[in-house]
Amino acid sequence: MTNSPEEQRWSLQGQLVGQWAAELRSAWREARVVGDARRCTVELIEVTSIDHDGEEALSEIMSHGGEFVARDVYTKHLLQNLRSGLERGRVKEKQDDGGNRS
Repeated sequence: MTNSPEEQRWSLQGQLVGQWAAELRSAWREARVVGDARRCTVELIEVTSIDHDGEEALSEIMSHGGEFVARDVYTKHLLQNLRSGLERGRVKEKQDDGGNRS
């Protein structure tokens, strides 16, 4: 990870699976201080595979405003699906909140 006054940049390599996905989540939670308004960019250019744990880690980062850089079709497609899932979740939350009001 590199830090600048404007951005935190995470450059990932290899497999984003199992223990490595858990390590990313842990490091992400440690590094992201409440009130830190810097942009967070995660480079996935050199990631070779992503399992369900990796998807969950990326989804968490995405839900907190993380931006991603990817080049291959699979990773771009995966990120698009994660983004769509988060948007569906937000719409459902709004619908549920609207239905619970008196």
